[in-house]
Amino acid sequence: MKALFPIAASCLLGGGAVGYFLGNQKEAPAESVDKTTVSSGITRTKTVNTIAIPKGPDGGRASTYAEVTAAPGQMARLQGLIELYSGLSNEAYAEEADKLSELPFNERILGAYLLFAAWAEVDPLQAFDHANSKMGRTGMFVRPTILQSWAASDPGAAASYYESNKGEFAMMAMMGGRRGGGSAAGTIAAEWAKQDPEGALTWAKSLKGREKNQATSKIIAQIAASDPVKASEMLTGLGDDQSGRAYESVASQWATKDWAATENWVNSLPAGQRGDAMSAAVRSLATKNPTLAAGKALAIPEGEARDEAIESVAESMARDNPVEAVEWVMTNGSEEAQSEAIGDVVSSWVGKDRDAAREWVSSQPEGEVRDSAVSSYVMNDHTGSASEQVGLAESINDDHIRERTVGAAALRWMAQDREAATAYLESSEAISDWTRERVIRRADGGGRRGR
Repeated sequence: MKALFPIAASCLLGGGAVGYFLGNQKEAPAESVDKTTVSSGITRTKTVNTIAIPKGPDGGRASTYAEVTAAPGQMARLQGLIELYSGLSNEAYAEEADKLSELPFNERILGAYLLFAAWAEVDPLQAFDHANSKMGRTGMFVRPTILQSWAASDPGAAASYYESNKGEFAMMAMMGGRRGGGSAAGTIAAEWAKQDPEGALTWAKSLKGREKNQATSKIIAQIAASDPVKASEMLTGLGDDQSGRAYESVASQWATKDWAATENWVNSLPAGQRGDAMSAAVRSLATKNPTLAAGKALAIPEGEARDEAIESVAESMARDNPVEAVEWVMTNGSEEAQSEAIGDVVSSWVGKDRDAAREWVSSQPEGEVRDSAVSSYVMNDHTGSASEQVGLAESINDDHIRERTVGAAALRWMAQDREAATAYLESSEAISDWTRERVIRRADGGGRRGR
């Protein structure tokens, strides 16, 4: 079941069900002891956890969702669900899918990802039919999973289905974003390229418009991950409408492997493509070498591509030295780059020196940069006085950012001093009635659909 683990991982990283699987772990599923002697001659003992598959009451394999999720250890639960949903019949998959509606929302999302990824390897058409006819809006969330799982084993068949049923994947197209992430064509192309890059590229060339560009970009990115030189050679013959994102994909993958070669290649591209490609390369380089990336970002002509590079450099720089990152971005970034980057920088700064971060944030002049910095500070300062955070949040000029930030601080205040926080909420004009009611409802453990 090769598609199951990456899909499960993407679901967990998305955050929808992390809380459930990470919460309430009281013991490791299993342990072994590993004794390592270090160079000083001291023997250190560390515990190595191993995954114990959840068992049913009879000691055999867990046969129900409840038995799996009753096991201690989040990794054991995840592995148990994979085992539970492996190799069932169509009828059994349908029965398990019907049971998902009985679960809390966060558990339902994770279960659906795992179940439909497995079902798609057995009978993707039946999986699609069930999602489309019996799951309502929830089907929208599982269709991309079915498509990816199918494409991982039979990309040609998945592509044929997509081309005949594009309406089912309209939401993926809307959520694909500027760089085509998450589109149906891109999903199929990426999986196809892992098995047959040339065949995948042939299929991508048969598409039109945006989906052609997205598919081509995903294929080139997949190839570039292991062989950027080959990927750059495959760009020959692509039209300008397809090559832009593909250039960025190659530059991004190549940058961390051989910066000098990447820079030479980007400088050989058509003039109109160099800025975005160099920005992609610098953003990637920043994760490994923010100091070098900082200098390279400033060589990019002013504009969106430069701003994006500066934002990535500042974010990476802040992980080790947020003070340096603040000084650098405020000196070199445009106002747009500053306002976009400062939130990430301040979030790192709060964890290292909250007092210094607050002093800097409070001293900034009114404007987008200050609004972003204040919001980030309040959202990430989990140790300070929530009443003080509310006061700081009220100084934000942007109505939307202010209301969101004040609401978050007020909710934290409710946990620290409910009486004082309630009095504030009843009298405050900084937030709307809707936000006021939502904070109180969430403090009481309520909220729409369990969120």
